[in-house]
Amino acid sequence: MAKIIGEKPSAWPSDPGPLRCPHCHGAPRRTEAGFECNGQRCGASFPIRDGVLVVRDAPTDDNKTAADFYNSKLWPKVRLWERLFWAVNGGEKRARDIVLRRLPKCPRLRLLDVAIGDGVYTTWLPEDWSIVGVDVSTAQLAACQRRNLSRDLQLVLGEAEDLPFRDRQFDAVLSNGGFNHFNDPEAALREMVRVAKPGAPVVVADEAPDFLNLGHRLGLPGLDRWIASKVMRMGDDFAGLIERHRNLDIAAIGRRVLNDSCYEVVWRGGGYLMVGKAP
Repeated sequence: MAKIIGEKPSAWPSDPGPLRCPHCHGAPRRTEAGFECNGQRCGASFPIRDGVLVVRDAPTDDNKTAADFYNSKLWPKVRLWERLFWAVNGGEKRARDIVLRRLPKCPRLRLLDVAIGDGVYTTWLPEDWSIVGVDVSTAQLAACQRRNLSRDLQLVLGEAEDLPFRDRQFDAVLSNGGFNHFNDPEAALREMVRVAKPGAPVVVADEAPDFLNLGHRLGLPGLDRWIASKVMRMGDDFAGLIERHRNLDIAAIGRRVLNDSCYEVVWRGGGYLMVGKAP
C-alpha cells in the first residue's frame, strides 16, 4: 500500500483506477497528497486524509443534514432503536442478509457501496472482493476503516449524486441504508447505474420512507416529526429530513432508471429492497 506523508497508510495506489474528476470528468493523476485532475483549466485536487479520498469535503443540502447527524453525538443515541429494529427482524446479520444475498456470488468481484456507513456488513462479504465505499460522513468512514483494516477496501468522502468514477467500472453496486436521505435519490441511482457494467446488479435497501406514520394516520402529522426528534432523539434537522422525504416513490424511481426493476417490502414492513440491472 502506498503511504502519503503525514497520513495513515492508504489503500489508494498510484494508478487512479476507476477514478474520474467529478467536476470536468477528466483523468486524475497521483500526487503526494492524493489525486489531482489533469483536465484543461480544471486542476481540482482530491486529498487523501487518514486513508480516505476526499472528493467533497462539504456536502450540500440534505446530504449535509445527514452528514451532520452521523458525525454528531445524536447517532449513537439512535443506535438503541436500530438494535431493537434488527432484533425484531431476527438479528442484524440475518436481516441484512436479505439484501446482501442479492449480490452476485462471483470471485474477485469489484463492488461499489454507496452510503457504506460504518461498514458493519462489509466484514460479512467475501474476502477476495474489492470494495469501494462512498459516504458523506467522516465519522462513519472512520468507523468503517477501523472495522475493515485487513481487507481490500477504498473509501471516498463524497456524494452519491456525483460519483467520482468512470462509466461501467463495477461488477455490482449496493446501497444498503441511506438512499432515502440523499439530496436526489433518482439522480443518485442514475449515477450508480452509470458506473456499473452493463447488466450488473444494482441493489438498494433502506427503511420505508414513511416508517413513522402514527401521526399521519391520526391526522396529526407533526406528531411523527416530534417522535423522531424527541423520542428517538434524532434531532430536529434530521427529523425534518425524514419528513420531507416520506412520500418518495422508490418503486417508481427504480422503474424509470433500472432494467428489470423489482421492488419488495422487507423487514416486517419496515423497509424495502429494490433490485435491477444496469442497462
